[in-house]
Amino acid sequence: MNLNQSQRVKVPYLILYHGSNRDFNNIDLSKSKEKRDFGKGFYTTTVKEQAQQWGFNMFNRFGGDGIFLYEFEFNTSEDLRSRIFTGISDEWFDFILENRLRGGLLHNFDYIQGPVANDKTFLTITGFIDGIFSREEAMRRLQYSKSNDQLSIHTEKAISLLKLKQKNMTSSDKIIYNGQELSILISQKIERIVILISEKENISFDIAYIGFTASSIHKSLQNSASLLWTESAEFIVDEYYREKTDKTNL
Repeated sequence: MNLNQSQRVKVPYLILYHGSNRDFNNIDLSKSKEKRDFGKGFYTTTVKEQAQQWGFNMFNRFGGDGIFLYEFEFNTSEDLRSRIFTGISDEWFDFILENRLRGGLLHNFDYIQGPVANDKTFLTITGFIDGIFSREEAMRRLQYSKSNDQLSIHTEKAISLLKLKQKNMTSSDKIIYNGQELSILISQKIERIVILISEKENISFDIAYIGFTASSIHKSLQNSASLLWTESAEFIVDEYYREKTDKTNL
């Protein structure tokens, strides 16, 4: 990873969101967490629902002041050193690995923007680090993931260009994922999975549904602790056929 190379760019202002379990008015980079994807910094996203999920996750794991959604305007009219990853790639994967393994701030960029997959990204990368997944398997899982984005800010210069537009506190009494109640999301995902299976096998929806609901994959999908529901329908279908193949080979 080239830590000294930077790219100077000018882009229009962005609307960014940050989800948190803390009520704050000023951003203190010294309080940023270590070993994050793009290094120690303040993390935002252009996807409002994703920021809400971040706040929900933080509050349910660590408690705090509540679930807060912050909306910022990021004006990059000044020259800033940046790095942009346009998609999930080997370069992106290696960059995240180094930051998560070493910690601190390993580059001189003011901000970095790139993909963040669903909640299982961390588990996939950790699985690779721990030797559970090969690099090929880790990349396969990540390619199936729904890719949102994250923009991390690492310098006071860039922080000074963030303008807080509004801050809202949201409800914490339901399990929410990407702006939806979890039970609704799982039901919609099962419907999508069954449609994919019926199209692939050229069978009716009802027959495909009976076959899928008899699988252990369906059982895992119903268990929120498994986090399988965070994967894309396409990935789950792939795992369903893997299960069928494994049973056939027994």
